[in-house]
Amino acid sequence: MAKARTLAWSLSSLALLALIPAAPGVAASGGDTPQRQLYTFAPTRAVLVLIPGAEAAQALADHRPEMIAGSNSAEAELLHECAAGETQHAQAQKGFLFALAVRAWHILLHPFAVSVHEELLKYAKVSDASATGDYYRANDAAGGTPLESRISCLRFIRFVNTDSGADDVALDFVASVRLDTDRSAIRLRPLRLYVSQAGAKSVNGHYAVAIGVRAEAVWRDEFAGHSGKVFDATVASEGVDLKSGAFLKYYPTDAASGIRVPIVPISFGVDRSHDFGRAEFAVSVAELGTAPQTLTLLAEILPDPDEKLEKLLVAAALAGVGLQ
Repeated sequence: MAKARTLAWSLSSLALLALIPAAPGVAASGGDTPQRQLYTFAPTRAVLVLIPGAEAAQALADHRPEMIAGSNSAEAELLHECAAGETQHAQAQKGFLFALAVRAWHILLHPFAVSVHEELLKYAKVSDASATGDYYRANDAAGGTPLESRISCLRFIRFVNTDSGADDVALDFVASVRLDTDRSAIRLRPLRLYVSQAGAKSVNGHYAVAIGVRAEAVWRDEFAGHSGKVFDATVASEGVDLKSGAFLKYYPTDAASGIRVPIVPISFGVDRSHDFGRAEFAVSVAELGTAPQTLTLLAEILPDPDEKLEKLLVAAALAGVGLQ
């Protein structure tokens, strides 16, 4: 019973951003032995673009939703934040499209409970995308020169359709990843969130949206190499109402906004005459719609399949919500 309740409540909170890792399903056979079922979120099509300052105008203009006017003051402030007023070596625009991530839950439950949870999953969606690039700007000066970030912003776009030929934007999120004023940490701050179409179902058009940003890197000290997570943080969570149209929000860009996260590690003896600090950045977006009370009630009270009274309790649940 405790396992079923934990799963039910996990669908009604923004803990979805814990991003449960996928694992292979294991099936059992014979008699009435329950089977472990594999459930996955339906795939989405998303892109993450790492934005150097000099490329900010073009990167933010591509696939710009109609609701976002390039001339409004909030958009101008966002562009200023991402452009960062820094010069950058001329280079081709970099777009990074990576494989869509699929998250899976393995549920060992009574067949009816399995169908309830399968339906409940339609009210939740997790989309993510990743991209790799050099975070720090090349500097030919002598040692001791302050670090400069080359990547100023991240832009995550989820498209309406999975078809690669369709470019209608369903969700657009921009975050700043510039160095903090003392250059000893990254100041991670959301800048803009736009949602025109949710990835999950909702009975009333209300959604909870949570966004996480993470980074991983490979680096070396004088004697050994290292690899691992640099940071993994939830940067924004919003209640979104799409009944009356698209949702658009701009966030503050002052120096104290956002959160400080660890700096991308720098390898010992790295050649700073070229851009350096290779890291993989990823953005994950969890969208949770309002599920029918019938489903949430059943998901909460359905028993563990090993309980002897499961059929009786399921029958009582059905009678209580008028489904028999």
